[in-house]
Amino acid sequence: MSEEIKNDEIMLTDFLRGELSASDNKEVQDRLDRDEPFKRLHDDISNTFAAMKLLPEDAPPEDLVNTTLARIDQARRTEALLAREEGRRAVTFPTFSLRELSAVAAAVILMAAILVPSMRQARYRAQIGKCASNVGQIGAAILSYANANDDYLPAADGLQNRWLPTEGQAAFSNSAALYKLVRFGYTSPVVFRCPTGGAESFHTKAGMSDFPSEKYITYSYQHTRGPRPMRQNDPILAEVAERMVILADSTPLFARGFFRRESINHPISENHRRTGQNVLYLDMRVSWADSPTVGVRGDNIYLVKGVLEYRGDEKPSEPTDTFLLPTFSRSR
Repeated sequence: MSEEIKNDEIMLTDFLRGELSASDNKEVQDRLDRDEPFKRLHDDISNTFAAMKLLPEDAPPEDLVNTTLARIDQARRTEALLAREEGRRAVTFPTFSLRELSAVAAAVILMAAILVPSMRQARYRAQIGKCASNVGQIGAAILSYANANDDYLPAADGLQNRWLPTEGQAAFSNSAALYKLVRFGYTSPVVFRCPTGGAESFHTKAGMSDFPSEKYITYSYQHTRGPRPMRQNDPILAEVAERMVILADSTPLFARGFFRRESINHPISENHRRTGQNVLYLDMRVSWADSPTVGVRGDNIYLVKGVLEYRGDEKPSEPTDTFLLPTFSRSR
């Protein structure tokens, strides 16, 4: 590459970056009007810079872009220095032109812009699959528990009827029902945490009757309080077992002991970016659902049928009404 072309590249780069003086700007404009090779060089550099700005929303990490562009700028300045020293030195150095470096940089950035979102989407799908595996393992543990307990599903103990605690009134913890699966060795604590929140677990200790904190359980379980616990071979439930939801990703309607009224019009679990939830049916089938209305006869699995306001003592309206409770381990 001749020294004249290198100088033209440097001048046009500074021109496009707005770093030339008024007189130099006028000189470039005059050359663009009368010098066709100079104009083509201008268009090449301009198109390269434009391509480097056409990034989608899910861009690669900012440090990748900044580092790449910094290298381009450094290469440009190095070329300028070598051009000035070229006449005084006998040894020549092979270098890349600014146009070549810019094209490579643009290709790297655009490829990253395409690949990074794809990798994120693949990771998101993998998390949904791992979550479904967790739900399936919980289902297998519930089935084993029922087989050993006259077909009764695990239920919370105690006399409290409230499931939502208040300042002056305690509540039963529905997660205590699922903890029985850990306590009696049917499954591991780690399967009760959706992988979107990380695989965090805890050490079980003798005498524990519940999860130590709600952060260790991110799935909601059917309301278990009532005259009698749920029984798998109950004639009413047996008829609808393939549609009766008993567990799913955590309810979006209650957080830290409070009813979240703003979520009632869009009650989809927050575990998976509010795109849906994995659900477990009474026949122990696991399915992905992008809507909460997947219970018996289109029942909303996070709501009591016909109830839109909650005090914390509501119960399912009938045996086939799924009402997945928040899993509070502590009263507030």
